[in-house]
Amino acid sequence: MTQLNSRTLDKALDLLLALGADQGRRPFAQVADDVGLPFSTARRFGAVLESRGLIIRQQAGRYLPGPALLEIGEAMPRRRVFADLVRPILSLLSRQTGMTAHLGVLEDQMVTYVCKAGEGVFTREGMQLEAYCSGVGKVLLASLADADLEQYLAAGALVALTPRTIIDPAHLREELAEVRRQGWAMEDGEVIEGLACLAIPLRDREGHVWAAVSISGSQQRFNPRARTRHLLQLAKAAEAVSALPVTLCPADAATAA
Repeated sequence: MTQLNSRTLDKALDLLLALGADQGRRPFAQVADDVGLPFSTARRFGAVLESRGLIIRQQAGRYLPGPALLEIGEAMPRRRVFADLVRPILSLLSRQTGMTAHLGVLEDQMVTYVCKAGEGVFTREGMQLEAYCSGVGKVLLASLADADLEQYLAAGALVALTPRTIIDPAHLREELAEVRRQGWAMEDGEVIEGLACLAIPLRDREGHVWAAVSISGSQQRFNPRARTRHLLQLAKAAEAVSALPVTLCPADAATAA
């Protein structure tokens, strides 16, 4: 390798390391300036790094570690990268609806909120909530195989958080069958009185549900006409999440490994 090529590679790696350490906090031009690269040169390097999957564009001018880099020692946890990529999508959904947006997955029979955008709801990223009484949870439970669902329903008594919480296993089974049929779930004051949630599933390439996206707000905001509009907004958000190059989908994670 010539001295010129060596210096070029050295600078490209300096840029990659700086972008990895920055984790999308500052504009690309500022990171490039920190490593002493002219912007035109940095842009060429960045295009190559992006094409090889070493960095991902989070939003205009900001980059995160890419899937190829994640495979090299998991320098940044996959869930953190995924949440950072999802957050702008949920923020847009929150602004469009004026409500709080969530993305959640089912873990240990509980809903884990991976990402949240918007205020006014008690949830926080990383917290868990019972699945049977939340919109996200109902979508995820409805996607379970029949045997797994029966195991969940038989695991223990369901506790009423409000007078509207469904705690009868037979009633919940009917509710989940309806969710499976219609493709969305509505939670209406079952966690907190006056609070409602509308959720739809995220599916992998094989059609399996691996997560759910939702919006939460006052019950008055979910009349039938508004619900139709919100379902379309949720569908667009779900499509955007599904198009991301990093996912928490088990099938995709297995492929990446």
